[in-house]
Parts: sequence; C-alpha cells; structure tokens
Amino acid sequence: AWGASFISSIFKDSPDWLMSVYPENETLYEKLGKFLNVDKENLLLTSGIDGGIKTIFEIMTSPGDLIGVLNPTYAMYKVYSNLYQTNLTEIHYEKDNKLNLKKLVEFIQKKPSIFFLPNPNQPIEDTLNIEKLEFLAKECMENNCLFFIDEAYHYFGADSSIELIEKYENVVVGRTFSKAFGVPSIRLGFLISNKNNMEVISKMRFAHESNTLSNRVAEYLIDNFDIVDKYIKSIIETRNQLKKILKNLGIDASGETGNYLLLDLKTSEKAMEFSKFMKDQKIYLKGPWKNDYSNYLTITLGPMEKMERFIDSIKDFNSIKCK
Repeated sequence: AWGASFISSIFKDSPDWLMSVYPENETLYEKLGKFLNVDKENLLLTSGIDGGIKTIFEIMTSPGDLIGVLNPTYAMYKVYSNLYQTNLTEIHYEKDNKLNLKKLVEFIQKKPSIFFLPNPNQPIEDTLNIEKLEFLAKECMENNCLFFIDEAYHYFGADSSIELIEKYENVVVGRTFSKAFGVPSIRLGFLISNKNNMEVISKMRFAHESNTLSNRVAEYLIDNFDIVDKYIKSIIETRNQLKKILKNLGIDASGETGNYLLLDLKTSEKAMEFSKFMKDQKIYLKGPWKNDYSNYLTITLGPMEKMERFIDSIKDFNSIKCK
C-alpha cells in the first residue's frame, strides 16, 4: 500500500472540472515517451498488458495460425489463443527449470505467427539477458515471426528489450503499471514498438485508450519515480532476505529478477497442505502448479514488514507438522 496520503497527493491540484470532460491522453504519452526515451509514436496505451496481448491476437492472427508460449506461464496467452482459434504450442522448461534455447529455436524455425516471451516469466523465472533476447529477435525475424516480449515484471532485475524495437522490425514490448509501479487497480499498460508496427496496431485502439483517473495516477508516478524506485529497492531487499529465512525454515525458494519467489515444497501433498494452511490464515498463494510443478507454489513479495505474518505462519505450519 502506498499510504493514506497517496491518493490525495495525486489529485490535490486537479481542476474541479476533471471528471466532466473526456480523457486527454496526450500528456501521458509525452511523459511516458520521455521517461522511456522513445517517441510517443512508439507507444500505445492498453488495459494492462493483457489488453495489449488481446490487441496483438486480434490484429496479428488468423484462425489456425501457429503461436508459441512458454509453459507454465501467464494464463491469458492460452485464453486468447482459444478465443482467436490459434494453434498453440507450449515450450516446456527442462527439469532444472531452465529454458532449452535449442528447442525454442527449432520451434521458431516452424515459422509461427507469434512467439510470446514473458521476461522474466512466472512462475518459472529463467530470465534472458539482452544478448539472448536479441538472438531470439533475429531468429524470429528470419522466420517471419512476431516476437512479443512481455516485461510485466521489469524493474526488479531483468534486462529491458526496448532497445531492440528499432533494430528488429518484428519486436513488440509490453509493459504495465501493475507490478513495479504498484497500481494494478488502474488497469493501465502499454505496448512499445517501431512506428510502422504502431500504425498497424493502433488501428484497433478505442476512442479513448485510457481514462482520466488512471492517467493521473500514472503521470504522478512517472513524475515522482523516486517513490517507485524506493518501493522496488524494498522488494529486492525483501527477496534477498526472505530466501535466506525460508531456507532456514526448510523451504527452498528461487527468484532473482521478479517481485515473487517460487517455493519448492518437495512433494505435491505438502504443497497442497501448505497452501490450505496459508489460505486458512488468509494468506493467498499461487498454486500448487500443475503436472511436473505440483510441488511448487508462488508468493508475491511486499516490503519486509508486510512479510512478517507469512514468516510466522510458516513457523506455525512447521510446528504442527512436527507434532
């Protein structure tokens, strides 16, 4: 939570007619372009990244098109693939939770219409550096494949791929205000690509891509990025501390570039018990995940003081299991 004064700080200087006019997006486009060091023509506001993904499916696919995603990953890729009747191929991780680039390249050489890559991905976080991202961008371009890089969890340690949008005409990057900016409720994201792509993608834009309230929040956070940066640093600090604490409590946790940790409970039975116990404490986790990942759960991180109740609950769970 940003604190009680956060909302009043955003709207304290707003004119009394703010709610009586249609939204004006130009200011946000200009601020966002300057913040990212791109032209505003390289941007399209969307309803979170999922709104951008839906736009890409709607414009760039036809029924039966071959589409690639990772597995496991963000569920909406599969939802939209079903909605737009595309042929979805899931690229699975190896047993060590690493992405097999050779297997991925073999898929790209089948000439899919789009390959979607969250970087970092969730729940499996085998984050790719800029060299590997550029390698994949080139492979996709040589095979006439759109390369969509989902950077929802950027700012917590991953390389950005924005620099690739001008070098490779097939690259589209998705970002959101939900994670590092900490305001998922405003449902605001954006796509970044070269101007030629944006001329095509923006043809499906609504009369107003966003709304006045969401824009005000986004503009405030861009103008006051120091508070966002402070929040990001607190999450990274929590991530580092919590992994050590969890290890001492008998739980292996992995995560280097996101605002989440993947917990290995060793067996699917223990993962289910742990999840149910936490839910009874009104602590909600993602998982257990399916198939080969049924022993894994994912937690979203907050500042360390917000994680104390979770730590205490683990201790309670361990004491019950030891009886």
